[in-house]
Amino acid sequence: MRDFHRWGLLTVNICSTIIFIMSLWRFLKRWLTGSQEKRTYASDVAAVGLPYVPKEDDRYQLWISLSPREQDVTALTCLGYTNPQIAARLGLSVETVKSYLKIVLVRSASRTKADLRVLFASWDFSEWEKRPDPHRWLD
Repeated sequence: MRDFHRWGLLTVNICSTIIFIMSLWRFLKRWLTGSQEKRTYASDVAAVGLPYVPKEDDRYQLWISLSPREQDVTALTCLGYTNPQIAARLGLSVETVKSYLKIVLVRSASRTKADLRVLFASWDFSEWEKRPDPHRWLD
């Protein structure tokens, strides 16, 4: 009976690992080939005070590949906010902010928040501080 239990757990672990690897492969393939839908609205970029950069610019390509929440976390990080401050401002948990930040750091090939700030140093995120959180429900 113990051997059957071990084989059952091993099978579940192997299947979970295979499903995870397949999902990761599909995600990476879409991300690297650029086949996902990208939001390329110049008016939206200008509305938040960012310079409109030609599509060949890697920073711009990175920016439009981020989800709206990842963009929020990136902008507030570049403004010098700490993780708890970002969490409070966006109504998220600190762990959620850290997970968004980790995704952004991986996509941008940055190792630290300071590297991320250097990457977007020429971008003006000052309008980001003035706008209300569009993703939060109004009370």
